[in-house]
Formats: sequence, C-alpha cells, structure tokens
Amino acid sequence: MGENARIEIRADAFNFFNNLNFSPSSVSNNITATNFGQAQSALGGRIVNLQARFSF
Repeated sequence: MGENARIEIRADAFNFFNNLNFSPSSVSNNITATNFGQAQSALGGRIVNLQARFSF
C-alpha cells in the first residue's frame, strides 16, 4: 500500500432533526375554500448520506 494510502470518511445530513417543512406550493390560496391558508403537504424527511473512500 505504501505511505500514500489514506482513507476519507464523509457524512452529509439534510434535515437532521427531522423538522416539518411545509411545501410552499401546497398552501391553499382559494379564498372560498374551507382549507384556505392551510398547507396540504410537506417536503421530504431526514436524509443521511455516508461515504468512504480509500486511496492508495
């Protein structure tokens, strides 16, 4: 392997605490609707990506 061998470990986390994020396009903007101003859906949940690279 030699002296130049190394390992790199990486972790990416999005929405790590899993907070609810409403989709801006899902808010009802029809003033006559009974659900006016309410969000109907949310964006994706927690995403964690783990990577490892071994270079020699």
